[in-house]
Amino acid sequence: MKNQYVGDIGDYGKYGLLRFLAGRGIKIGVNWYLTENDGSADGKFTDYLKRPEERIYDPELFDALQEIAGRSDKDVNMIEQAGIIPGACFFGEYLKSSSLEVHAREMVRRLWFNNSTLLLKDADLIFADPDNGISYRKTAKMKDSEKFILPKEVVDYYESGRNVVFYCHKGRRKQEDWEQAKVQIRDYIRDAQILAVTFHRGTQRSYIFVLHPDCYLEYERILTAFLDSVWGEVFTWEAVDGNVLPAEYSSENENKIQLESLDCRFSVCKVTDYSGIDLTQPFCFTGTTDEENSLVCPEALVPDNTTDRDDGWRGFRIIGQLDFSLIGILAGISKVLASNGIGIFAISTYNTDYILTKEKNFEKSLRVLKDAGYEIK
Repeated sequence: MKNQYVGDIGDYGKYGLLRFLAGRGIKIGVNWYLTENDGSADGKFTDYLKRPEERIYDPELFDALQEIAGRSDKDVNMIEQAGIIPGACFFGEYLKSSSLEVHAREMVRRLWFNNSTLLLKDADLIFADPDNGISYRKTAKMKDSEKFILPKEVVDYYESGRNVVFYCHKGRRKQEDWEQAKVQIRDYIRDAQILAVTFHRGTQRSYIFVLHPDCYLEYERILTAFLDSVWGEVFTWEAVDGNVLPAEYSSENENKIQLESLDCRFSVCKVTDYSGIDLTQPFCFTGTTDEENSLVCPEALVPDNTTDRDDGWRGFRIIGQLDFSLIGILAGISKVLASNGIGIFAISTYNTDYILTKEKNFEKSLRVLKDAGYEIK
């Protein structure tokens, strides 16, 4: 990334993608891989900001970039300060190594990278924005390596518990070489799951997601919702392992997680015992510990031997029977709701999960989950 690129057509798609992810509860950490301006014409493709019809994809983002792109002193700090990526953290230290002696380049880059891990430690997803994507041939000792993210850096971010997405492009690669490049990081991270999307405005700009297995379904769902939005006019899935779409995705979205709204109000109670509740009635959940007898049931069924109660809960459940091997389903729902300020009370049964929210937040919870790609019945 160079400051001269700020506001370019590529920036519009890039920030649109990152904003969508942030709006779905993903904490973004941006390593700009910032290098010095080079005086070229790159980054001057901002005419799209003169066309009002382009505003449809993200009006707030479009207006913000209009304010910034025309400035002679534009830089990435303006993007950060404008809050364009909600809740994000940033690392904007320049990467300067090409002018150094060969023996010093690796040390300087390692110190630079270590600084980035400290500033981005709170991120769920680290976005790396190098000028030329990833290189499997360059090393930190080589001149111009600063224009690339190196595989070891992806590995280090990943092994710290973060998911990673990096900018890349096909360039002059033959198609077979491009197909290999999209998944080559698995030579270094064998359990990594790969997703990729491409922005088709200006030159091809692809974004390669390197994901932990337990996060794959969450990101697949969010990216599916992104491509189902107006952004789907200019973004597409990028083929991975020969599949144009992720294996679990179909054009009819038949594998979206489905949620069923329950038409009753619940109470969360503490009872002396369960003698006063008819356990043949639906939606009665009990829990006994060494300290208490808890009951969740429709308000109309709360028994007389209740000692404490909290009314006014509404609920929905995940449709179908969940396999015990599935990971992250409830966590994904919780993250979406938490990012929108909605607390939950979750109950798991043998078949599925039930999620309760306070009645005042119930309609909002359904709305934000639908926006995040869940199907509401």
